[in-house]
Amino acid sequence: MALKLVELPTEMLEHIFIHVDPQSLLAVSQTSHFLKNLTRGSPLIWRHFCKIHYRTWAAHHDIANKFAGPLSAVDWRSLYIRRVQVEREALHLLDCVLQSPTNRNRHINELADFGFDVKETLLKEIACADDTEDVLARRYYAKAILERIQRDMSIRVWRDLHNGNDVAIEHALGAYDVFTRIGPDVDFDTITSDVNNLALTLLDQNPGFPRWSTRRKASLVVSFLHEQGFRGVSDTSYHALRNNFIGFALHNPAHESLPLISVGIFCALARRLGLDARPCGFVFHVYCIVYAPKNYSLDGDYKPTSSDERQAMYLDPFRSSDEVEMLDLERVLRDMGIPAREYETFLAHTTAREMVLRTARNIMNSVQTIRQSNVGANGINSTWVNAYPDIDVSFYASIWSMIMLGPREEESGGLSNISTRRRQYLPYLLDHLRSHHPWDVSLLRRYVVPFFTNEQERYRLDNFCAAMQRLDARPATPKRRCGNARRVKYKVGQIFKHKRYHYEGIITGWDVECDAGEEWIQNMGVDRLDGGRTQSFYHVLVSDKSLRYVAEENIAMVPEWHEPTDAILTLAGRHFKRWDGELRRFISNIKEEYPDD
Repeated sequence: MALKLVELPTEMLEHIFIHVDPQSLLAVSQTSHFLKNLTRGSPLIWRHFCKIHYRTWAAHHDIANKFAGPLSAVDWRSLYIRRVQVEREALHLLDCVLQSPTNRNRHINELADFGFDVKETLLKEIACADDTEDVLARRYYAKAILERIQRDMSIRVWRDLHNGNDVAIEHALGAYDVFTRIGPDVDFDTITSDVNNLALTLLDQNPGFPRWSTRRKASLVVSFLHEQGFRGVSDTSYHALRNNFIGFALHNPAHESLPLISVGIFCALARRLGLDARPCGFVFHVYCIVYAPKNYSLDGDYKPTSSDERQAMYLDPFRSSDEVEMLDLERVLRDMGIPAREYETFLAHTTAREMVLRTARNIMNSVQTIRQSNVGANGINSTWVNAYPDIDVSFYASIWSMIMLGPREEESGGLSNISTRRRQYLPYLLDHLRSHHPWDVSLLRRYVVPFFTNEQERYRLDNFCAAMQRLDARPATPKRRCGNARRVKYKVGQIFKHKRYHYEGIITGWDVECDAGEEWIQNMGVDRLDGGRTQSFYHVLVSDKSLRYVAEENIAMVPEWHEPTDAILTLAGRHFKRWDGELRRFISNIKEEYPDD
């Protein structure tokens, strides 16, 4: 006689049920009290569900240790149910973001508070089908929220670094990747895993490695990296923005990187292999220093000493596995005119914090080079859409790191000098936040405002944050097409070309007549236009990401056959649901303010 399902051993049933999806398991559990109790109380089943259905978890779960720990130490069923609830709450909040601009920033931040518990949900929304009713808005805001989550994670790493906490160099530098890039494999765990895998591969290929001398180990690590494809970068693509990102260099098959990133990868790998490797604060080019263990020489000889000094060697992982002689480095410094008394400063090891700041400067230089070389007619540049990582977000990341890692009091000569240095970057930060990421005001309040305690900037920043919060909470005043508004010629969602500057843009709003301040009107020569200040003016989103205010006489509608460019389609989601090919316009996501458009 065949056994009934409930007569099978519990262990066998558990192994059967881990191959059933949660919805089917729920249906099975309702067939008998025995199965209901078994499925509810089996940690094996629910841990399996947590592992296969959710790859990413917010840091507070400490999920790696939970998976590695005793099975009974965690209420896996409750944990799984909570993740399901978070996913539903996240989708509800995303719908709130899409349905109304009122409290949009608040909803974005509430959703961002879930952290990486909603990463997979947001990635699914970013990849929603092309025929989704609000495809452009859904993709835009899902991406914006995930970027907001990752910016918070990166800024926290730099804050910890500033506070003197021990932060691995690959995480300190990898914060730029997490800040600027999104994807299934963009996170600190992936960076850690990539370095760990390199270490395992090296040890597998060189089983005698642990017994070797420091000098031999260090040279072998460089040679190994070169064999794995980590050969720096060619002169032709040296200034490519992507070469500044350690996570991209680790995970991309080409493994291209600047010298600083090459040193960062070497130091991260070397430390996993038991070497004390640190970056060297040399001028213009980054080397690394490898120290022998105390009481041992670089060649492994036992040399006990009461001194704290240890033998050290210099390497240039970007170029070669050969040791770099200190005399050669001193010669370079001498040729540069640097006094001998300062040699020690440039030949000493430096910190992860200084490496992050040097990376910020490198990113700024790369961004400037790209902008100068790609500037189009009339200063309009839409090549950003094909750039990776995004040049504006990369610049934004460098500003954040400069503010978070500004000089400490003991390095700068006092609190006033610290504030002066940070104050230099505030206008760039606030301008970018106001124009592109208004929901980041919470990050401003959390991380930047405390730097300016008891200062005038604190008062200004508090007012800025409060004003942004009030603006977010204030419902838009509807602009009806009645009275004088009937003469407004164009509608929200239409694509146009500027008659004078020829750039492509989308109309996102209008005023019956110029509503700008007198100073702007005078500076822009509005009264010299044929229609002057009394003609209609339009708020527009331009293909280079800028927001502009354009007189009606400078608007020229594109021909009916015109299709939106990739740049416009990428940006349009901030204001519009989708592109309607029949109506030849974008369908508005801001009907509250312009109900008749």
